[in-house]
Amino acid sequence: MLKINLLPTYIYEKRKVKQTALVFAVLFVGVVAGMMAWNLSLGAKKTELTAQVADMQQKANEVKAIEAQATAEEQRIPVIQGKVQFIENVMQYNLQYPKLYEELAKYTYSRIMYASVDPSGGQFKIAAHARSLGDCGRYLLNMYRASHLFSGVSIDGVPGWPSQNAQSGQGFDFNVTCNLVQPVAQPAYTPGGGAPAASAPHTEPPPPGM
Repeated sequence: MLKINLLPTYIYEKRKVKQTALVFAVLFVGVVAGMMAWNLSLGAKKTELTAQVADMQQKANEVKAIEAQATAEEQRIPVIQGKVQFIENVMQYNLQYPKLYEELAKYTYSRIMYASVDPSGGQFKIAAHARSLGDCGRYLLNMYRASHLFSGVSIDGVPGWPSQNAQSGQGFDFNVTCNLVQPVAQPAYTPGGGAPAASAPHTEPPPPGM
């Protein structure tokens, strides 16, 4: 059957225009929806990145704080080492005089009585009592024999010497000065932070009659 289209051409053009407009409208809506979705995605990514940056900044601050603490602790090490060394020196110092007293006792004649033994610098200053000149002589010879302890020994107050202090029938008092071969240095601690220096405790001399 033969069909004859009697409609004007512009009617079909209007339809095409409408169809094209519809297609562009759909495309526009799609583009706008895509842009909105992309914008939302960018916003979420920005929020995530901002949170990550804030977290990284916090961790960086924590690392800096730890580094500062570590530096402070490292700076304290020399002070702590100085204190430890000082304590060790004090312990050694406190043992030196008892050893010297023990050695002194070995070379002290049994008939000699000590009133006092005063460690002063590199010396022992001894106040003693002898019953006779013979006892004092034997004591002095013993002191001379202790050459590993004393580099020199001097005595005064013996009867017949320029300074006489004889007590007839009861013996006499005399003084002895012994120079140590190895003087005992009292340790001192001088911290770098400007704190007052501490010194070792003084070792008391033995009681009379050593």
